[in-house]
Amino acid sequence: MTLEDYLKDKGIKNETKENKKSYRESIIKRTLLTTTLVLLILIINNISPKFKKELNKNLFETNYNFSKVNNLYKKYLLNITKKETAKPVWENENLEYYNVEDYNGGAKLSVSENYNVKMLESGLVVFIGNKEEYGMTVIVQQSNGINVTYGNVEAKDIKIYDYIEKGTIIGVANKTLYLKFESEKEVLDYNTYIK
Repeated sequence: MTLEDYLKDKGIKNETKENKKSYRESIIKRTLLTTTLVLLILIINNISPKFKKELNKNLFETNYNFSKVNNLYKKYLLNITKKETAKPVWENENLEYYNVEDYNGGAKLSVSENYNVKMLESGLVVFIGNKEEYGMTVIVQQSNGINVTYGNVEAKDIKIYDYIEKGTIIGVANKTLYLKFESEKEVLDYNTYIK
């Protein structure tokens, strides 16, 4: 039994870098919101004698049920910082996207922000540059003879004529990734290759 299997059996989520980053961002947002509210109350307290009198009366002369305060905090303040994230339509070891549309004979995929683009199959990089319909583009001649155009990709640490292994990160796409599959100048159906 692996550690990940054990954690799944016990219902414990494995902490990833993204989970930790999301948690830190959530803590920072809540801290800033609470600090802003306290500062606002202090400013109003100094400006308005009537507010100061009511505040002192409510803070020092009233008994509060802190479980109710905690419930209000969870209900209203915590929901502000939570993000609903959509689940990918398709994900495998090299490709994860939320939506797909036909585009210029290929596919326009909706991906996450700063999405790491991985090689779908091993191959030789034959083009890195700007193409009008795709923006920054990387074209790879795969070892199976299919040319794949990766559009809207900022190339990372690769050069023309580099041989790249399957699964290697070739660049970063921001919310949109274009893919087009061709063999001997014939455009192929992308559905065969992205699922």
